[in-house]
Amino acid sequence: MAVRRARPSIVASSAQSSVKLPRWRIYAMMFSCVIILGVVILRLFDIQVMRHEQLSDMANREINQQITLQPGRGVITDREGNILAMDVERESLWVVPSLIPSDRAPRLALTLAALLGKDSAEVGRALTSKLYWLPLARWLEPELAEQIAALEEPGLQLVYEPRRIYPQDMFAAHVIGAVNHNGDGISGVESFYNTTLKGITGTLQAEFDGARNPIAIAPQHTQPARDGANLHLTIDPVIQHIAETELETAIAEHQADSGCVIVMEVKTGAIRAMASWPTFNPNTYQQYDPAIYQRNPAVSHLYEPGSTFKIVTVAAGMQARAFTADTVVQDNGVIERYGYGLKNWNGRGNGPITPGQVLYYSSNVGALQLNELTGTDAFYQTVAAFGFGQLSGIDIGGEEAGIVHDSTSPGYDGITLLTNSYGQGISVTPLQMVRAVAAIANDGMLMQPYIVAERCDAAGCVETQPHMVQQVVEPGVAWTVQRMLVHSANHYAPVVWANITGSFEDQWLVPGYEVAAKTGTSSIPLPGGGYDPSYTIGSVAGFAQRTMPSMPFWSKWIDRKMISGACKPPYRCFIGLSNN
Repeated sequence: MAVRRARPSIVASSAQSSVKLPRWRIYAMMFSCVIILGVVILRLFDIQVMRHEQLSDMANREINQQITLQPGRGVITDREGNILAMDVERESLWVVPSLIPSDRAPRLALTLAALLGKDSAEVGRALTSKLYWLPLARWLEPELAEQIAALEEPGLQLVYEPRRIYPQDMFAAHVIGAVNHNGDGISGVESFYNTTLKGITGTLQAEFDGARNPIAIAPQHTQPARDGANLHLTIDPVIQHIAETELETAIAEHQADSGCVIVMEVKTGAIRAMASWPTFNPNTYQQYDPAIYQRNPAVSHLYEPGSTFKIVTVAAGMQARAFTADTVVQDNGVIERYGYGLKNWNGRGNGPITPGQVLYYSSNVGALQLNELTGTDAFYQTVAAFGFGQLSGIDIGGEEAGIVHDSTSPGYDGITLLTNSYGQGISVTPLQMVRAVAAIANDGMLMQPYIVAERCDAAGCVETQPHMVQQVVEPGVAWTVQRMLVHSANHYAPVVWANITGSFEDQWLVPGYEVAAKTGTSSIPLPGGGYDPSYTIGSVAGFAQRTMPSMPFWSKWIDRKMISGACKPPYRCFIGLSNN
């Protein structure tokens, strides 16, 4: 049998051979390893020992952060609980430029610019900024926020933050005021109660990842935010609506530049309505002149009250016992004093007249003679007691004190006392005038005006209590002036009812209500002195209370027409309230 011998193994032959390395190479490799190891050890020593505190602080600042927890701003409601101001959650767009690839930034900038209505170059600069975190657009509409979220870009962060909105738009705008983009009230109740409404911020101490999300497994310490208080206003929505509607109508009819209406509850000082024109929408206040939204004319506009101030003149003299309701002065239409000819609004005289007739005929000549009987000290003491020349203390920002030049003022002279008697040479706010007339209606008691009826927070609710400042005049004096003003108001009634009744005699201005009123017309001072010859300020001050006087047959006919719905403008159908 043939035997096949195996070929000699190459592997075996290779195994028998040996590879020799030069010794210097081995030493070189070992030396290199030692050097590398030494560098690593030195680097670790530098990091772990020498720079431990510095690097530890850097890491803690990067990971362990304290963020501020914003409280919710309080809700503002009217007397009936209707929401006038509230916060809603809206998403704002923030950018983390480090998470946006440089090659995607230009295309993303074009997309965002189209969605946000911004300049693409501006958006591009934000996307490539060196800052870690910066805002790009605030308070996005929900639909827009969803479109941006659909882009699924890690560098775009949508963060919820509150936005102040006013559901009633322009309703009671000057009373409520507005809040700026920093969350601070800049006018009205929003400004006066800014701290109360804002609440107290909280904090969250935790470890955060690169996307600023708290790490769940890391320890956290939270100090909760305390939401702001809710404010319940004294404003009656029906009365406020009527005031705003009638004011706007009057502005249009008389082609006036501005105006305001204030309704105050005389027994408490609560403001039931406060309307001013021109007005604004707090949701878009930036679109208006700052002079419109930053100031409430009802408390900040100064004007010469004119003949409505004769109410104070008569009350001051009667309180000082300088004259009585039966005192008579001679009104010839014009009177000379201190080299000036002072005259009535129409230049005509009314003959011998009493204080009540001074109000009835609105006699300037009669009023200044009454002030001469009262005297300087007694008159200005009563003026100060009524609150003129002082802040009323109402809880609305921007109130002015007014200007009163009494005998202690520089430049005071005798003619100032006389012109003040009929409301010239003295500056007041509409609220001050309303407050003074309300004191007459309230038996001489001057009340503190207020706009917030109740404040409610986590601790409970605090109700505003009516506060009497002082007794300005005696109840008997107040009652007498009340009768004079009711008689004066009845003098205006034929303007309303003569077309229906055919009578131009004095009559009840509003059947079922006892109405007191005094009109006034004043000139507008010019900066360089003197008065504007073209424009005047017209005003009416008064009060009303429900009563059941003996009404003639025609007033009952009017009531029946109102009940049946047949009363049409211009017959003032709101008088139908007398049947409630």
